[in-house]
Amino acid sequence: MFTKTGATFITALGTPLDEQGELLEDSFRKHINHQLEHGIDSFLVMGSMGAMVCLKRSAYVDCARAAADEVAGKVKVMVGVGDNSIEQTTERIDLLKGLPIDAVTATTPYYFPSTQSDLVYYFSAIADYSPFPLYLYDLPQITKVKIELETALKLSQHPNIFGAKCSHEAVYVRNLARLTADNDFEVIHGQLDLVDVFLSYGITVNVDGFFAVTAKWVQEIKEAFAVKDMESVSRIQQKITDLRQEFIDLGVFPTFTVAMNRLGFEGRFHPSHMAPMAESDYSKVFGWLEQAELV
Repeated sequence: MFTKTGATFITALGTPLDEQGELLEDSFRKHINHQLEHGIDSFLVMGSMGAMVCLKRSAYVDCARAAADEVAGKVKVMVGVGDNSIEQTTERIDLLKGLPIDAVTATTPYYFPSTQSDLVYYFSAIADYSPFPLYLYDLPQITKVKIELETALKLSQHPNIFGAKCSHEAVYVRNLARLTADNDFEVIHGQLDLVDVFLSYGITVNVDGFFAVTAKWVQEIKEAFAVKDMESVSRIQQKITDLRQEFIDLGVFPTFTVAMNRLGFEGRFHPSHMAPMAESDYSKVFGWLEQAELV
């Protein structure tokens, strides 16, 4: 689904919500177009940064429809569907039927722990059911269940499982890419701090929610990589890593909301159960963005 001729960046979009938890559609569409203007290659709608598991059903449907409509085939659109059971995940897939999206992606169920055999059973059932290509979304930092390499290799043989988003250690990602190269299984890495490393490995498809804030820098990485200027790629990579660490220190999601608002996108981008950032800290976030020349 993704080009292998250059660096490919997939932004895991944020989901702007109002006080009632409904989608702020104008803000969301503006967010999409800002990314397109900076050369982003694809979107993951309602991934972890889009807080899919925290959304109301109405917001989920509105978000998927708005993304498909605004993108209008310009780039690929993936939509998160993963939940805690086959019934819940297939119900989400049903909500997407008829929309012009390119793929769905699912994490491992995150409430009851799963064995690797459970994961083969679960993902195979989802892939059998889905009218859309399925991508595995491996996020053990959140779900606490890792898709082991052998499990991913088994699932890569399914005709409707097209690839995997991996947040594992670099060796795992590299081995999965090497061992699935012959069947065109697409390995997408989600390690923001190692974009330059994976590009040098030849693993060129990257996904992260922080690209929502740093689209300007992503565009610069793409331009530098196109002329094989890896020194510049690594320099820009370090700037992204440093800024992300500032977000971590204050709390990623509440800081993300303040940053997105400063960038011109209204709404709450953090889950409703998280306390908003203290207004006394806003100036820190504004200062980071101004110093980075992102605003």
